[in-house]
Amino acid sequence: MAVKRHVQARAIAVLVIGYLVGLIAYPNLLGSFLDEKASARVLVAFTLPTTALVIYTLFGSLWKHDRIRSGNGAFELTYHAIVLRVLLFILALHVLVMIELTRAMEAVGLPLVSSRAVVVLLGVMLVTVGNLLPRTRPNVAVGVRTTRTLASAQLWQQVHRAGGYATVGLGIVIVITGLVLAHEALAVVISAAALVAATTVLISYRRHLRA
Repeated sequence: MAVKRHVQARAIAVLVIGYLVGLIAYPNLLGSFLDEKASARVLVAFTLPTTALVIYTLFGSLWKHDRIRSGNGAFELTYHAIVLRVLLFILALHVLVMIELTRAMEAVGLPLVSSRAVVVLLGVMLVTVGNLLPRTRPNVAVGVRTTRTLASAQLWQQVHRAGGYATVGLGIVIVITGLVLAHEALAVVISAAALVAATTVLISYRRHLRA
């Protein structure tokens, strides 16, 4: 129970930090479309933190009302850990956007390649979530949810073991791509890697379904 509260406290801390970052950046946001409009500043400063709040609330509600998951909450910590990683990804994106729009890095003479940073962050998030997928159990919010996987805990575990490997592999490819490839090649390589990962999961699903 203490571990669960600790995970939830981290998630709430991430949400609070997101709003604080927006609040601090708000007076210094730059751009012609922001100069005269307070509403645009509010939108830019607080959209991503609010998105994170909505996701946190939605997944919390789904967990409480999920009639498919095991009643003993066997994988509750894993579930909340996955949500936390998504929130951290959104917070990192928010920080990048605020740095970009306040030109904080330029002020200290350091360039920020935000497009590459976003790609790398996405890859890191996929790696961390992929590591957790094999520990999930049938539920309505996370994972490959089909009639068959939801009805069979064994099929769920087999598919999500393969899905975990595929997601981690995809994340690693995305991180490497973001670090070393030219911008023009990013979309092609990432799309191809995503297709391979999805195909791997589909093959695993069909193979174990016939078993």
